[in-house]
Amino acid sequence: MLTAQELIKNEANNIIEEFKQLNYVNSEDVLNDYNNDLDNFKNLPERFAFKRKNSDGHEKLSDMLIEGYNSLKSVIKKQYKKEFFKNVEKRCPFCGQLLETSGKADSDVPTADLDHFFPKRDYPQFALYPPNLIPTCMECNRIEKHIANITPKDFKLALEELNLLKDFQNHPNSHFKIYSSLSFDCNNKLFIKTNNMYVKKLIELYGLEERYNNIKNNSFNILWNMICNFDIQSPESLEKFLENMTKSNWHEINDGYSLNNSPQVWQEFIENILYDECKLTALWDEVKQLNLY
Repeated sequence: MLTAQELIKNEANNIIEEFKQLNYVNSEDVLNDYNNDLDNFKNLPERFAFKRKNSDGHEKLSDMLIEGYNSLKSVIKKQYKKEFFKNVEKRCPFCGQLLETSGKADSDVPTADLDHFFPKRDYPQFALYPPNLIPTCMECNRIEKHIANITPKDFKLALEELNLLKDFQNHPNSHFKIYSSLSFDCNNKLFIKTNNMYVKKLIELYGLEERYNNIKNNSFNILWNMICNFDIQSPESLEKFLENMTKSNWHEINDGYSLNNSPQVWQEFIENILYDECKLTALWDEVKQLNLY
């Protein structure tokens, strides 16, 4: 049985054969640009060679490849996602959101969208190229990505800074997880800690700063709901409770309190309270008021 990657490559090859039959004057140049970009994809050069506006031939092949992806059978996309998440935690590679499944079996396909790392609208040569396909959460997939402001080299420098370039180059046979390489600071307005301009561009592309800040802002409500269901009678028991919070897999504790997001954000939030005496005391004062009623 062919893998999803092989099936997708076959679809792309069939389209290339169809394009050859159209006998465009510059067909050879079009295919040279196409093959050059596929060969150089993992190296992330300064610029890619294939562009829709280069010629009528480039325009035609662009439309054919995009239509090929849009017509790709759902069973192939489903198989790709199933193979991608086989034996690994089902989280969005960008933001870390836990992707839901029916829970009936470990092999269940998560409710993920199949996204293009380089959007097919701007980079149609990669519309049917497996290394460019990444299952993501709906939020990451549906954000309007202004890719024109970020060159392939920008991506490369961002991934190098995050120590993710090798994982990206081995994708989809290995998983590169942007969320796992980010650092957070609860006391900073810019929650994601980085001074690297290329990482900032990558964060902006997927709207991660705003989304993580929303998670941080909602975390206290989640924490308070959990506190209300535990018998915390002393500052020591509160501290022990918070210590346990940092060691747990939150999406598995209680479905009613599922954070469904990157565990790093939650851990940073808890530790920010746990290791700040003023914040810990303030939280205990609120717990004491809760115990009075």
